[in-house]
Amino acid sequence: MSKIILCTGGARSGKSEFAEHLITAKKGNYVYVATGQAFDDEMRDRIARHRKRRGTQWKTFEVPTDLPAVWSKILHSGERILVDCLTMYCTNAMLAAGDLETQEDYNRLEAQVLQDIKQVLTATRNVNDCTVVFVTNELGLGVVPENRLARLFRDLAGKVNQTVAEEADHVYMTLSGISIDIKALEVDVNG
Repeated sequence: MSKIILCTGGARSGKSEFAEHLITAKKGNYVYVATGQAFDDEMRDRIARHRKRRGTQWKTFEVPTDLPAVWSKILHSGERILVDCLTMYCTNAMLAAGDLETQEDYNRLEAQVLQDIKQVLTATRNVNDCTVVFVTNELGLGVVPENRLARLFRDLAGKVNQTVAEEADHVYMTLSGISIDIKALEVDVNG
């Protein structure tokens, strides 16, 4: 059966490095799914550093939007897949949606992104002997953003993170380079 892992944490916490180690800890064909887009010098530099750190043993797919459209191909490209990151996927979905003038506009966007993620998770569970590690940022630990668009982004990322965490076999949180399995510590309120 396939395995789903979510790696979360703050910016520059070490979560991507941890996720890469989870993937490379076992032999296999390594697949990297990059959701980031190089719109400026800072992002170009960040992408270059990630590529250099990974080296040449990874097959890379650049998928800023519409992950379900290529997910089957990705699943059949290797047994160990890293998606970095879901937060950028949410950013790209919001940018592609354009103006989110009304709550209904946002609700449609949220429903589409969550449907994308659920399709990817379902397809992953239907494949044998595959490990997929998703990386994301934990955005809800700080001050509530002052502007509406930032609040909508935080909410969308939070919903995506919850959806993946619910399905994941393990959820690791990285703080200052130290990772813990928070799903193993989950409290069961039903018992």
